[in-house]
Amino acid sequence: MNHQQIKEAIADAFQKHFNHFGFKKTSVDDISNELHLSKKTIYQNFSTKEEIFYYVVSRVAREYVRGMEREIAGSVTAAGKLAALVRLIFSESKQWLKDNDVFEFRYKQEIGELAFKDAYSGLLFSLVKQGMESGEFSTGQPEFTVRLIQGMISEAMHVVAANPSVEVEEQLIQSILKILR
Repeated sequence: MNHQQIKEAIADAFQKHFNHFGFKKTSVDDISNELHLSKKTIYQNFSTKEEIFYYVVSRVAREYVRGMEREIAGSVTAAGKLAALVRLIFSESKQWLKDNDVFEFRYKQEIGELAFKDAYSGLLFSLVKQGMESGEFSTGQPEFTVRLIQGMISEAMHVVAANPSVEVEEQLIQSILKILR
């Protein structure tokens, strides 16, 4: 196996264990034993268990983003696409919270949040730029604006993580659009 294949095998095994046992109960020893790899080999590919988790979540997040891109493509305006993206982000997050151990999610929420933010930041940036180019948005600095929007999404996610039944999406969308216009 080449380096990338080893990295993927480690991530696959970790994901399987994480899904079955949770993050805290999944150990590097488990992965080492399952793959018949030394712990040294694992640590040559990932420096920490948290880094493996980030890699696993990033793969999942990139798949979600590809699906989101397809789903928002039907909206004509940048504002419509942005609103659809925010709704999808929260829909997927709420479903994930429902399907997974909330304690485990909160335990590694920062890593998961970062992985998803990294995955959708390019899409968010392109939507802001598209809106600026079409005259739909009047924000001056797209990089800063994207970071501000990501912060708003992140804070709203914390509210949802604490209470998955709360509905924040529409208020968040209206606030984001006010900033952009």
